Amino acid sequence: MITASLIVQKIVIQLRKDITSGILKEGFHITEASVARNLKVSRVPVRESFRILESEGYIEIIHNRGSFVKKILRSNIIENGDIYLLLAPYILRKAIPKYTKSIYKKAHAVLDKIENCEEYCESSYLVWDFAKIIYSPAKLEMSMKIINDIYSQSIRLLNDFFESEKNTKLKIDVHRQFVILCEENKGEEAIELWINFITEMRDILLEGRPN
Repeated sequence: MITASLIVQKIVIQLRKDITSGILKEGFHITEASVARNLKVSRVPVRESFRILESEGYIEIIHNRGSFVKKILRSNIIENGDIYLLLAPYILRKAIPKYTKSIYKKAHAVLDKIENCEEYCESSYLVWDFAKIIYSPAKLEMSMKIINDIYSQSIRLLNDFFESEKNTKLKIDVHRQFVILCEENKGEEAIELWINFITEMRDILLEGRPN
């Protein structure tokens, strides 16, 4: 028996792929009725899937107008990137001294999953899982909320990148090296490596984006 949550998940996955592949263009008016009709489901799970996609930055729901595929502007990426670059070193300096064998084991396990993952949408969420592993030991609730918001908005950007590159494999050399440096008690080197990586990724994601 297919549960309601599974139906919602399937709708979300399908709409993500339609948006990242360009089938649904930025600014396209997407309606609950049309999605329900095309996927042969009721409008209730479609409505829930829209909420999820809105939180991930795929669509925007405008009162009295409807739902639209969200445009991602350069200014959005720059702002998120600037905030991330300011917060990440602060959180990591609090977190790294608290890393345990269990933390390292979890980090390596997630990276192993990414290496073996063939689905780019899943890889994006695994990257998010990795970030939560390396930041959470800092126990900075407000900072983590901001980081989580940035990552939720970055899921689409990562998926767009994978789709444009036609590459479902995420290179995680930097992620792995970060963990190894931390294991070797080279925290500052690890932070510098991570910040350089974030900066490079932001520049890549900015390419071709409108102002």
